[in-house]
Amino acid sequence: MTNLQRLLILSMVIAVQAADLPAENLATLFPNRASISIDGPGLSRLELPAGVIGPCRSDLADLRILSLSGREVPYLVDSPDAVGTVVELRHRATPEVMSAKRSRKALDSRVTRYREDYVLGVPPVPEDVAAWDLVVSVARPDFVSRVTITSIDGQGRGTTLLQDGSFFRLPDAGAEKNRFTIPDREIRRLELTLEGLDQGYLDPRFTLEARRILPVSEKNGAALEITEVRQLPRATELVVKRPRGLVPRRLRLMTTTGTFHRKITVWDEGPGADPEALGSSAVLRIDAIAPIESLEIPLRPARGDRLRVVINNEDSPPLETLALAALVPQPVLIFSLPEGETHATLVFGGGRAHRPRYDLFALEGRGDLPAAGNSADRALALLDPARASTATLGPVESNPLYDATPALSFAMHPGAPIDPRLYSHRRRIKVQPSPEGLARIEIDTRDLAVMRPDMADLRIIDSETRQWAYLRQDRSRTVDIELRQTGHRVEDRWSHYSLEVPDPPMTVGRLRIQTEAPFFDRDFRLQATLEDGKKRDLAQGRFFRRLGDPRPVRVDFSQTRVVGLELILNDGDDAPLALHSVSARIPAPNLYLAAEPGTYEVLMGFPEAQPPHYELEKIRSTILAVPAAAVTSGSLEDNPLFSAARRLSGAADMQKILLWAVLGFAVIVLVLMTLRTARQEQ
Repeated sequence: MTNLQRLLILSMVIAVQAADLPAENLATLFPNRASISIDGPGLSRLELPAGVIGPCRSDLADLRILSLSGREVPYLVDSPDAVGTVVELRHRATPEVMSAKRSRKALDSRVTRYREDYVLGVPPVPEDVAAWDLVVSVARPDFVSRVTITSIDGQGRGTTLLQDGSFFRLPDAGAEKNRFTIPDREIRRLELTLEGLDQGYLDPRFTLEARRILPVSEKNGAALEITEVRQLPRATELVVKRPRGLVPRRLRLMTTTGTFHRKITVWDEGPGADPEALGSSAVLRIDAIAPIESLEIPLRPARGDRLRVVINNEDSPPLETLALAALVPQPVLIFSLPEGETHATLVFGGGRAHRPRYDLFALEGRGDLPAAGNSADRALALLDPARASTATLGPVESNPLYDATPALSFAMHPGAPIDPRLYSHRRRIKVQPSPEGLARIEIDTRDLAVMRPDMADLRIIDSETRQWAYLRQDRSRTVDIELRQTGHRVEDRWSHYSLEVPDPPMTVGRLRIQTEAPFFDRDFRLQATLEDGKKRDLAQGRFFRRLGDPRPVRVDFSQTRVVGLELILNDGDDAPLALHSVSARIPAPNLYLAAEPGTYEVLMGFPEAQPPHYELEKIRSTILAVPAAAVTSGSLEDNPLFSAARRLSGAADMQKILLWAVLGFAVIVLVLMTLRTARQEQ
């Protein structure tokens, strides 16, 4: 069976499926729509622009194609990797070195330019690939050179293919450029010139490779909004807003600074954020003999709605006029409309639809594509853009059929009532109207001091004391708080610094300690006072600062609930250090509440409370997929309804009271009987 036959069969399968899928009320789930036009029958490919990707969920679950008859059209999503997909590596050849020439020239007393000229014979390009790639290999671990490539025709006339391009290997920056595409299949001879300064001759080796690559529809990148810029000691921190559907594979840095080399680390932030760094890479721009730029940071998929970008400046000035762009391989929808139809409607956004389960999804994804042979040909029959017509997308507009009822209206109802007199503290909150009915509550560090360590005694109630279900995200954010130094004493050449934790007990992790001393290197031990009054060592090792490094000293340890800390340093015969400031990192969770607009109370402070069990937890991913609005929060206060006696009136407490009463009565009776017996014996 030929590839064309397979293509036609697949087109017919899709068309039959489209005719059998009713979708009467499907359009009401999506707030946006755009028209689709196709050129002809068979498979069509529709590139999704940023205006469609941004409002959608990251997995494109809230996206559908509807035919003019109102039926759902199955599709397949082609989401390639950011660098394209190598389907096949079929051919490799070694070009003939027809001539080689070297020369060097002293530009001044200190700088020498080395030049190498090569003429290469190029064999014919195989019929089943587009062009040769010239791969230039050099044994040296690092180099920077300028390369010029010229094609020579049969009459000896030259055509410049690359003028003063970059040819380099920078292992410290993780960057290399050594592959150059020969664009014309008819080229039979190349002239290659390498020029470098003060690095000697490169002695390159040449290889020709022919690869079959499916191209990537990747635009210049979607600009990201920078909401905060903070200048830290030796670093710049950016907080960047990320639209939900925009999941960048790479981040591109733009700056007007000329030459620089900085390390950049990108972190995920917001609901469902990944606690580990999404990516870390060095970026550079060098005005060398051949200009060099490497300004992109590869990333793992982000889950939160914000990115935190930290640029390590060391002692260099901050980069100027910063901007960031998200590079996203543009997803492509592959589909076939019912026979005779040339128009359809794309509906998308809202986060209300589940991912469809088309049988075509078994063919989705490029990560498992075969590398060669008949399997590669079958993959190309489906995913090669040259074998399908191009669909055109019209302007995006609001969907008039969209039902604007909040997506979480099904979850916006109260639960069982509770007795608010059992809780010692409360905080009033005001839930504002939101499009999807979800509110986000940020837990304060003072709340954490009142609650149990597992937050099992946290409840949200309305004016009728009915519970409202919530979801908790423990790793949503962190807060740095200042610790107060309450004492310093020296015992046997050891300094003891007492540190007070505000609103104890509190869960802390990682200290940042700043002191004016330019250099020190001492043994240390960090000791915590726990809730039960016991002492426990959290960390120990070397407390040091290298000369010329002004950054605060960081002490890492596992998160621990403490009422106080003591830092113990071995001064030896040196003077004690004066601590300028000490801050601790506090994990602060967020709560997500599906509720009607109005005033509610967050109750806390009931050590005997049992953890709540809400059905909402079973659909966590659905709830957190929609955007949440912030609430207006009041201050933490004592609960005016709190009654310690009420806690004792519970069934379990009454059983304890009765048990102790019976035991007390038994002791009294036993004492009286003992006294009576003693008198009788006397």
